[in-house]
Amino acid sequence: MKILFPFVGDSVGGSHISSLELYLLLIDANISAVIVLHEDNKQLSQYLQYRNIPFSVIKTSTLAGTSPNKLSIIIGMLTNFFRFGLFIKKNKIDIVHGNDLRVNLSWSLPAMVFSEGFVWHQRTLLSSSKFWLLIRYLCNNFVAISGVVMQSAPKNIPCHKKGVVHNPFNISSLLDKNIARNYVFEKYRIPNNCFLLGCVGRVVDYKNIDFVIKNIYNIYQKLNKNIYLVVVGAGTEEYVNKLKTYSRDLGIDNHVIFTGFLNNTDKIIASLDLLVAPSITDAFGRTIVEAMLQNTPVLAAKSGGHVNIIDDGVNGTFYSHTIKGDFFDKVSTIMDNPGTSTSDNAYQFAQTNFSPERHLNNILSIYRSLLIS
Repeated sequence: MKILFPFVGDSVGGSHISSLELYLLLIDANISAVIVLHEDNKQLSQYLQYRNIPFSVIKTSTLAGTSPNKLSIIIGMLTNFFRFGLFIKKNKIDIVHGNDLRVNLSWSLPAMVFSEGFVWHQRTLLSSSKFWLLIRYLCNNFVAISGVVMQSAPKNIPCHKKGVVHNPFNISSLLDKNIARNYVFEKYRIPNNCFLLGCVGRVVDYKNIDFVIKNIYNIYQKLNKNIYLVVVGAGTEEYVNKLKTYSRDLGIDNHVIFTGFLNNTDKIIASLDLLVAPSITDAFGRTIVEAMLQNTPVLAAKSGGHVNIIDDGVNGTFYSHTIKGDFFDKVSTIMDNPGTSTSDNAYQFAQTNFSPERHLNNILSIYRSLLIS
C-alpha cells in the first residue's frame, strides 16, 4: 500500500498538522507514504524541513478552486489531469488522500483514473452550492472531520462512502505549566502576575481576533484587570498590521503580543490561563483539543465544529456570539473563579476521543476497503 498526500504548500494550519500526523502514523506502521507540494520555499515546506519530513515538489500555475468561478474550476481540473496522473503511475501510488479543497478538486480526477482510489478529506464547512453534488463522482470515500462538516456535505453521497473521523493528536504532550509560563513570560516580556489569554491558529479575519482585542480593552478598562493576549499564528502582513494598529489605537498594544508562526505551539498553550476560540465558522477547532491536552481551560464561541467538542460547563465553556457582553461576562467569571476550571474533565475527554491509534485504525479501514473493492 502506497499513499500520496498532495498539498498546496502556501500555508500551515490545523488541517495540515492533522494530515501530517496521519502521514507519520503510516510511516511508523511501515506503510509507504509520499508528500507532494505545489509551492516550495513557503510556510509548509519550512515546517516539513523543521520536522525532517521529506517531500517532493510539483510546481503548477493552475490549481482548481483557486478561483471560485465554476469554469475556472473545471479548467483547473483538466489542466493537470495527465501530469498528475503520470506522477501517480510513475510512483506506483495506490491511494491519493486529499486534505485541501484546491488539492481535492485538482487531484480527484487523475486519482480516480490512475490509482485505486481517492479519499476526499473535508476539513472545512461546504457552502450550499449545488456544484458540490459533483463530489460524489470525484471520490471513492468522503471523510469529514466533525459532525457539522458532515452536515454541510452534499446529501447525494451514499452512506457507505462517507463517515466522520476525528483528527489525531499527540495525547502524550502534557508540559509542566510553570516551566511553560516562565518561558513565555521571559521570551515575550510579559509580567508574571497577569491573566494570560491566547488565540492560536491562522491569523485571518474569520477567526475574529479583533473581537477578542476589543474585549481585552474592555476588561482592562472596566475591571482594571492586568490581562494580556498572545496571538499565535501567521497571516498576511496587511491583516496582521491592521490588528496591531487596532490594538495601538485602543491603547493596549503593550497587552497584545503577536508571535507570528511557531513550529511548536504547545509551550504557549500550556502557559495560558485561558485559550479563546472566537471563530464562528471553524469546522472543528484543533487548538481547543490541544488546550485540553495541556490542562488549559477553553472559552469558545458556541458555533461550528466547537459544538462537537465542548460540553458546556463540563470540559469547556461557551459564550454566545449573538449576546452582547457574553464574552466579557464569561472571561470575568473565569478570572474571578480560577478554581472551577473544567480542564481536568477536558484532559480526560481529549485523551479518550482523539488518540492517534483510533484515527489510524479508522483511516486504514477506509484504505483497505478501497483496495479490495
